[in-house]
Amino acid sequence: MVKQLELAVRARLDTICRDNGVTTTQYTALSVLFVKPGMSSAQLAVRSFMKPQSAHQTVRELEAKGFIVRVPDEGNRRILRINLTTKGRQLLKSCNRAVDQLEAQMFNDFPAADSLELQRLLSRCLRNLSPSS
Repeated sequence: MVKQLELAVRARLDTICRDNGVTTTQYTALSVLFVKPGMSSAQLAVRSFMKPQSAHQTVRELEAKGFIVRVPDEGNRRILRINLTTKGRQLLKSCNRAVDQLEAQMFNDFPAADSLELQRLLSRCLRNLSPSS
């Protein structure tokens, strides 16, 4: 059931992203950069579960579309720090609205208590599978 739900959500997320002119991977990168601005491509790769080569390609595409800018690090000019542009923040806001609607639709007929219980149970599953457990 978890895999079926993941596939259904992923298909809808892919559509949301495509409708906004980005891939799901690019949306994920923008989301990570919103929370942690100024990352390098290598840091972004780790946080976004991408290989370094994929992260580099994603960064180049996002930069070409004007969603991010890269600036040299003050301490090491070979490192380029990545930040969202206004256009990138606007895109992320648009995608997030659609993702929020998707989540609302998914939990549409759930009583609030059931939704919270599901979140609690899934968090427990994640903890049970974490390396520290």
